[in-house]
Amino acid sequence: MESVKDEVALRASAISLAFSLENPFLLRCALRLKIPDIIWKAGPDVSLSVQQIAAQLPSEDPDLGALSRILSYLSTMGVLQAVKAEEEGINMEYALTNLSKIYLTSEDINPRSLVPFVLLQTHPAYVTAWANIHERVLHGGDNFKKSSGNGKDFWSFAGSDPEFNAIFNAGMVAVTKATMADILAIYDGFKDVNTLVDMGGGHGAALSLIINAYPHIRGINFDLPQVIATAPTLPGVQHISGSLFETAAPSADAIFMKNFLHSWNDEDCIKLLNNCYQSVPHKGKLILSEAVLDLTEGSDMTESANVLDALMLNSLPGGGERTRKQWTELLQVAGFSISKIVGRKGILTKIIEAIKC
Repeated sequence: MESVKDEVALRASAISLAFSLENPFLLRCALRLKIPDIIWKAGPDVSLSVQQIAAQLPSEDPDLGALSRILSYLSTMGVLQAVKAEEEGINMEYALTNLSKIYLTSEDINPRSLVPFVLLQTHPAYVTAWANIHERVLHGGDNFKKSSGNGKDFWSFAGSDPEFNAIFNAGMVAVTKATMADILAIYDGFKDVNTLVDMGGGHGAALSLIINAYPHIRGINFDLPQVIATAPTLPGVQHISGSLFETAAPSADAIFMKNFLHSWNDEDCIKLLNNCYQSVPHKGKLILSEAVLDLTEGSDMTESANVLDALMLNSLPGGGERTRKQWTELLQVAGFSISKIVGRKGILTKIIEAIKC
């Protein structure tokens, strides 16, 4: 009997893996329909029926049955809470959970909303690449470029597609807001910096948060022209566009990069780091916010590292995560010596501070 039970359990696990695609896309559905926002606007502790939620959708004839089934699924994910258990179907009511509050879009209510990041990760361009990831194994090369349909790699695609570019930038801002508070809480190395360049800083969200904490800093946000073109005006931040590999980086006391070098192979990273080397003085700082693989921290960290590494594998052919030893060797080749690595145990991303030799 045990062997039969074991086989049933194995089959159940195998089937659950095949069904794991539903979660992100039903979450995407909820966020595109702004269901958490609809419930929140009715009151922070209010529950709404399926009909009441449907009445707020941008449709004159929403499918109540479909909506009811999706809301029910979201409740099993913990995104919503089903209330009034005596009811069922379209008579059921749903309330917000602590998790769903992360998906509210109002800056006033939730300045660190992850809605843009979810929409980015479930964008059709990413999904198409995932569907063809086996081709990366069989033939190597750039999986995203081969899957995009127009022969463009990730960065070229983002530069040529305004809709995707906007979603990507918004997604990066969302992640930045979610992580920078932790960075500023554990690292104080910005206090003696007067001029700081954020290489690949996107719309300047990280730099703006750093300057809010250290108002004496003059910040320079350096990124690609298509990124800077839509960057907002931010107090204390000067936006400069150029090629991060070919354009000389602005001179500064220190250079900051957040989750950027993991997008490139060692050869490209060295080119970029050489650019940084020319821009800072002797003993100038290079401050990186990057994943540092340390499998001794436990299985949770191993899973997180593998997720990040798989994301790079899918869309950026040279991208990947690195161990402390690999970071040390890479930075030494470019003329930097690691002075410290700080971070909280159980959090994959650390602050790597390196000094120009």
